[in-house]
Amino acid sequence: MNSSANDIITLTGGIDVGNGYVKGVIRNTKTAVFDEIDLPSAVVSTSRTSPKVPLSDSDAFAVITGDFYNHLDCSLTTPLVAASDRRIFGRAALSVRGSKFTEFEVIGKHSKADQELSKVLVLGVFAAKALRDHVTTHGSLPDHELRVLVRAGLALPISEYVARRHAYAAEFTGARGGTDRAVHLVTIKNFNTPVSIRLEFIDVQVMAEGASAQFAITEKGEVLAQALLQDLRARDASLVEGVTAADLVAVQNTIGVDVGEGTVNFPVFTDGRFNPEAAATLDEGYGTALMNAMERMSESDNTLQFSSRKQLADFLHAKPSVLQKSRHDRAAGFAEVEASYLVDEIVSALGDVLSQAGATTEVVYVYGGGSGAIKDLLHPALLKAAGDVPVLYLDSSYSRHLNREGLYIAARHVEQSAQAALAEVPREEVVAW
Repeated sequence: MNSSANDIITLTGGIDVGNGYVKGVIRNTKTAVFDEIDLPSAVVSTSRTSPKVPLSDSDAFAVITGDFYNHLDCSLTTPLVAASDRRIFGRAALSVRGSKFTEFEVIGKHSKADQELSKVLVLGVFAAKALRDHVTTHGSLPDHELRVLVRAGLALPISEYVARRHAYAAEFTGARGGTDRAVHLVTIKNFNTPVSIRLEFIDVQVMAEGASAQFAITEKGEVLAQALLQDLRARDASLVEGVTAADLVAVQNTIGVDVGEGTVNFPVFTDGRFNPEAAATLDEGYGTALMNAMERMSESDNTLQFSSRKQLADFLHAKPSVLQKSRHDRAAGFAEVEASYLVDEIVSALGDVLSQAGATTEVVYVYGGGSGAIKDLLHPALLKAAGDVPVLYLDSSYSRHLNREGLYIAARHVEQSAQAALAEVPREEVVAW
């Protein structure tokens, strides 16, 4: 049975699939409802076809309006995923035992574009958003398959963006020279009644990690620039003495240091345009340092046992109790040693990028989810390496979200262009898009 335009859900989203966390913002184009998404980049796979104790359908509204993204339980039938096993997402995945736990590989040369997890996470969050919007609108689970059309902004590390951006987008859209869109079926299994979500991607914009963050800084203009300046002045006024928000927005020649868990990206903008010739990716990140620290712990301190780098990161981030303090200090010591090696690599890479970008560079921005944990080591090292080029170290509480904001803006621009084109088409020719 064909769906009418009223039955179709249309979503526009920017999804930053990091090696550590998925950060996203998705908007329902009909209701204008935004969801902000933040969950660990991890899933647990299980061969069980349904939960041991599924939730009651009558509880759907309460569950869906909570932190549903971090408790999504679904299977996927799509060309992008080899097996249709159930997958449990986000924080719920961190507490499931006896199943296959999957997170991104951060040691080795495995492309993020080739790791199935990146597609699983993107499809899962769009399906969860669709069901969330239906339930919040209608008050109950649907009694039919939901059809969803998606416009997405996605990102890849700079080195992968250069080589793989078109092929990566085509995996979602199915547009490999043909006209038919690929169909991705997600079956959500949290409840007694499974719900089928049919996803079709009508446009996918792929950007370089880090470059999308710079895009967000520029696009958001003086409001965001003023907030950045206020934050920076509170910590070190000398860095931005005499600089106004308008000055920051007008900057055309920048280098970013986007510190993630598995990579550090160095996007370069020259005359206001992304410069892939000068940009670079370091195939290490804060997660690499944590993995190396875990290896050293297992060799020399058997009282420090962690099942994943995520568990170690959470342990280091939390304030320890009196009984944990000794173990916390020892674990932090291992992590700091490995972080110092990472800092050396970042500084060396920045030196190479500065040489490529030339003397026109006006500012270096430092941001990303991994930047906060190593700030005390990295910031002074970058200041020394950059010489008289200002290094603006953005607070990770908001800088980790800049990539998703830039990706959403890119997807939104395409949506607005499509809407403008539709407005010029005679009414009788307008069909669901």
